[in-house]
This record gives sequence, structure tokens and C-alpha cells, in this order.
Amino acid sequence: MRDLAPVKVDPPSTSPPRPDGAAIDVLSFLAVLWRRKWLILLLSLLGATAGWLFGSLRTPLYSAAALVVIEPREDRILAIEKVVGRLPVDERVIATEIGILTSPELLRRTARDLALAEDPEFNPFLREPDPISALFDPRILFERLLALVPPDWLVAIGVAAETGSASAATEVPTEPVEELVVAALAKRVRVLNDGRSYLLTLEVSSEEPAKAAQIANHLVDVYLEQQRQAKLGATVRASSFLQERLKTLRAEVEQAEAAVARFKAEQDLLDARGVTLGEQELSELNRELIVARGELAERQAKLRLVRELRARGGGLDAISDIAASPVIIDLRAREAELARREAELSAQFGPRHPRMVQLERDRANLQAKVRAEIDRIATQLENDVRVAQSKIAAIEAQLATIKGRSARDRQAEVRLNELERQAEAARQLYQAVLQRSKETREEERLVEADARLVSRATPPLAPSSLGPKVFLLAGFLGSFLLSSGLALVLESLAKGLRSARETERATGLPVLALVPELALKRRQLPHQYLLDKPLSLYTEAIGAVFVAITSALGERGRIVLVTSSLPEEGKTTLVVSLGTFAARSGKRVLLLDLDLRHPSVHRNLGGPTPPGVVEVLEGSASLEEAVRKDEDTGVDFLPVKGRTANPIALLAGERMRALFAHLRDRYDLVLLDTAPVASVTDARILAPLVDRVLYVVQWNKTPAALVAEEVAALRELGANLTGIVLTRVDLAKHAKYGHTDRYGYYKKSQRYYLN
Repeated sequence: MRDLAPVKVDPPSTSPPRPDGAAIDVLSFLAVLWRRKWLILLLSLLGATAGWLFGSLRTPLYSAAALVVIEPREDRILAIEKVVGRLPVDERVIATEIGILTSPELLRRTARDLALAEDPEFNPFLREPDPISALFDPRILFERLLALVPPDWLVAIGVAAETGSASAATEVPTEPVEELVVAALAKRVRVLNDGRSYLLTLEVSSEEPAKAAQIANHLVDVYLEQQRQAKLGATVRASSFLQERLKTLRAEVEQAEAAVARFKAEQDLLDARGVTLGEQELSELNRELIVARGELAERQAKLRLVRELRARGGGLDAISDIAASPVIIDLRAREAELARREAELSAQFGPRHPRMVQLERDRANLQAKVRAEIDRIATQLENDVRVAQSKIAAIEAQLATIKGRSARDRQAEVRLNELERQAEAARQLYQAVLQRSKETREEERLVEADARLVSRATPPLAPSSLGPKVFLLAGFLGSFLLSSGLALVLESLAKGLRSARETERATGLPVLALVPELALKRRQLPHQYLLDKPLSLYTEAIGAVFVAITSALGERGRIVLVTSSLPEEGKTTLVVSLGTFAARSGKRVLLLDLDLRHPSVHRNLGGPTPPGVVEVLEGSASLEEAVRKDEDTGVDFLPVKGRTANPIALLAGERMRALFAHLRDRYDLVLLDTAPVASVTDARILAPLVDRVLYVVQWNKTPAALVAEEVAALRELGANLTGIVLTRVDLAKHAKYGHTDRYGYYKKSQRYYLN
């Protein structure tokens, strides 16, 4: 035993779990399933049996499908606007049509037409008791349980009524049968769409193939007819409304036109071709005035020219009226003839010739006539100017009269225009409604649904419901999952630590050894078993702890404190066994019992109790007087004899420090057995004073949260924790749990041990 090589123990790690935590969780999960394998197997078989029974006893269903398409386009036979056009097909419209196909109203109409209320498949009151329902229905199970209870008890607690009371009468179904039938039919109907097309698949399930096809086809027919009737109804309502509206508009047009005619007659606004008489008369007078003023201006210009020529002494022959006068023309011609004759005779006769004189007199006479005629024409021009001026004055006077009257006419025309606009608006509205009414009457003959039937449903040849094998598999898988979850729940209820890896994750400390539970003989103690079985697994576990401690103590380390969370975790047993192993390895060992409240080291080693550690610390006894030696193990031990009223002061005093210093020089290993750290504060006081702290945890019992909390508290106090020792390990259960630490492979290694 002396030649055991020291094993280096690393300082406790507080780092997070290692990256292989995922794999560890999977292995732990599989280990839990393996530990609870019989529970899982039993529940899985029960679930598979229940699934097979359910699938075998249930009535098979047959599914028939009809195919409907929502029309995305609209046929235009007539170029008219429809009262109800086609739906703009999109996802929401398709979802709406699916809802209409499965609407209660559509299902109710189908149920009535096909008399489904008389069909036991859809009417629960006509249905024979189903063995599946009797087997799984909670109400039936509850009634069977109530049947086992005496009736008097049920009456006493108010669950049942007394015999003959009104409440005991036959229960009448409160829900209408039709609603129950519709609800049952709704469970058998579903509408599918692939999301990429306008096709809707209406699928109906029934216990009879022909019935499934009949219901599916009837649902489609009712759906299409409902669509057509809805659009036709809207068109008929629109047509009736338009007819009533036409009557009203026709009366309004007649009233408006009569009002226009009546107003014209009252205001004397009769017109010809759209112009009133006053406007026509005023227009004609304006034209006459313009003409008269033109004539006056022309005559005044001529008269002014005549006067200017006379004033200058010029000839008036250039004036058109004078030049064009027949008298002047004749006189000028005669004058020209006389001039010609005078020219002819002047060569033959002299100027004094009587004929020449006569010609001169004749010419003077003609000139006098010309002047007289010109004077007459000039006088006539003056008269014409005066006449024109009089005419203009008369026309202007007449215009003034007519204009005064037209002011009144214009005011009347404002009202007339308003009446005419009203009449025209009424005529236009009447024409529009009349045209729309004709289009609507034509549309009544062309109304069609927004969907059409692509293919009718045919009776299916094979059932669509799942067979017993599927329910068997589903029952098995479902029960397996539920039982696995139950196993995990049961596992989580166990708060104890079971494996080294689990303990390391919870505390951050290494597990030095798993000390097995011993099957001892009568009055045999664990350290005696160690002496009797030096090659046993128990001895090997104690040896692992010893190697870890001696490696961790180093050159000057001597004192090791052993504590636990709670009493009865095997702390004292470990101290005595570890001391025995160390003594057999050639070490000078002292077991120091510092559990001042409930000491137990002396009960393991036996013999009369001399003065103990309390007397040594109080100074009433020396260390040599108090220390005893166990001859069987070779271990020195310092027990507790007397009690103290203040153990905390005793443990924290200078005498305790001095005692530790003395023991370091005298012994190779000093093991302190202290009180549980969760019970009292003794171990917390001593932990900073010792070289190493060994923490004992009872396997599968001590709560992991408590261990983690107390370990963290010792760390905060500066305790030098070496590791965890799991005690009282049930090797059979540990192997069954499937943990992957060294003791999980005990069966493979047991030939190395002599237990």
C-alpha cells in the first residue's frame, strides 16, 4: 500500500460545463429510459393494444370528392354592365368560398333535402350504442362508477334525486336534433385547395360509399344553385327597383316640361326655333336701324359733297345720283348734239349767223335745264337725309320700347333657363334609367354562378379511414412518448446525485470516489470489512480517496476536514475507514472527533472514553492523556467526552489553532470528523483552518441543490475543497441507471475484486 503512486488532483473548477454537454444530456436521457424500461414497455404495450382495439372496432369511413372551380374570367355576351359581376379571385375570395361551402346554412339545407335526421349515422338519438364509445366515453365510465355506489349515498350528497322526483324524469335532449345532425355532418365535410389554383375539392366522409358521393354532389349542387339564385335575386331586385324608378322619373319629366311650357305662356316667351318673339323683333329692328343708319350716312355724304362742290363752284356731274339721272343723261346728250352741230356750222357760218345764235340759245337753255335738274336732285338728297333721320329716330324709339320690355323678359328667362335645365336633367336621368332597365331585363336570362362543377363525386371503392395497424402504431408511439415523459418526470422528482458527472456539474468539484453500500455481517463495522477484505471494491474506493487526499495535501499538508450536508450520510464511517486505510499504508494517523454535539468516532473504535478534545481545548487534560490508539487498525483517535455550552467559541479559539499546529508536526494525516455543514456552523468555522476539506454526499438521497449551496458557502469562506465522495452507493441500481463513470462498468471489472 505504501508504494501507491500519488495522483495529482486539480483545483476545483468553477467553469461552465464542457462542450460535450449535449452528448452527455443525450446519454443521460437514454439512461433514464433504460432505467424505466419496464414501465415504458408496459405502458407502450397498453397503448398499442388500446389503439388496435380502437382501430378494429370503429366503423370504417369512405370519402368521396367533387371538384369545383372558381371561374376567374367573365363571358361577355352582351356589352352591358352586370348588376352583380364575377368575383375577383384571390386568396381571400377562395377562403371565403371554402367557408360558404362548409357553412351551417348549406349543411342544414343538405341535411333537410337528404333527410339525414332519419339517418342513425348523423342522428345520435337513432344510433345504437357504440362499443368504442362505451369503452372510452368518460360519461359512460362515470355512470358505471356511480352505479357501484349505493343510491342512498348519491341522494345524500346531492348527485342523484329521490325516486319519483321531477328531476328523475327521462332526460329530454335540449339541443334540436337538426343542429346535432348539422354538427355531425360538418365533421364529415372538408374543402381543400392547393394554394396554386382555383380548384376546390369538396370531400365528404360517410360509412357508406354511395351516401358519401350523394352528400358531396348535393352540397355542390346546393352551393352552385345558391350562388346563381343570389345573383338572380340581386338582378330581379335591381330590375324591380328600376321599373319603380322609371315611373317616378317619367312623372318628374312630364311635370318639368309642363312647368316650362306654362311659364313661357305666362311670360309671353313664345319662341320660334328657340328664339323668343321679343328677341326676334329686337333683332329685326337692330338690322333695320343698321341699314337706316348706313343709308343716312351715305345720303349725308352725298349731300355734303354737293354742298362742297357748289361752294367751290365745281361741277356736280361726278356725283353718282346726278350722273345716273336719266334727265341729266338726256340733257347731256342733247347738249353734246348741239355742240357737234355748232362745230359743223361754225366752219360754214360765222358766230353771228342766226343759226349759230340759235344753237347758242339752245345750248344755254339746255344748261339751264341741267342746273335745274341738279338743283332738284340736290334738294331731293336733302329730303332723303331728313327722311332717313326720321326713320332712324322712329326705329330708335321703337328699340327703346322693346329694350324696356326685354329687361323683364331677361328676368323671366333666368327662371325659364332653370326650369329648362331641370327638365333636361330629368329627361337625361330618365333615359339612363330606361337604358339600364332594359339591360337588367336582358341580364336576368344570362345569370350564372361564379363557380362551376368540374367533376362529380363517385362512390369510393376503398375506405379512407385508417386501419387497425395505424392505430396500433399510433397508440404504441403515443404511449411510448407519454411513458417516456412520465419516466423523465419521475426521474426529476429524485433530487439526489447519482453519478460523478452529475455531481461535478452540480458542484464544480471532482468526485474522488463512489463508496459502495456494504452488506455487513452482524456487528461488523465498515472499517473492519476493509481489514477483512483488502481486495474488495469498498477498499478500492477508500484507497482512491486516500490517494487523492495525499496528492492534494503536498509537503506540509496534514489536516483534512470531513463534512457533509446532513446527518447519516456516512461521514464518520468514511473518516474511520479512511484512517484505517492510511494506517495500514504506514501513515501516522489521528482521527479527531470535532462533532461536539453528536460525537460518533468512539462508537466505531470502541473502548472506554478517556478525557477528550473538549478537555484538551479547555486545558484540563493534556493531548497525551486524551489520545487513544486502536490496536486493530493502528489509528490514534481523539474522541469527545465532555460537553461544552459554547462549541463555536471553543472551535474558533486560539487553542484550536495551536492544537492543529502541534498535530501537523506529530502526525502524517489528521482526519477531522465534524458536524454536518447544513445543520450547524462548526464546519464553517473549521474549514479555513485546515489544509483540505473533503465533502461527503450520500448517493441518490442528498438533494443536489443543498449540496451545491453548501459547497458554494464553503468556497466563500476560503475552504480548500478537495472533492466529493459519494457514499452508500447501490452498485446494482447504479449500473441500472447506465452512468458512464468507472463504477458503471463494475460488472466488467468485478473479477479484480474479492468482495
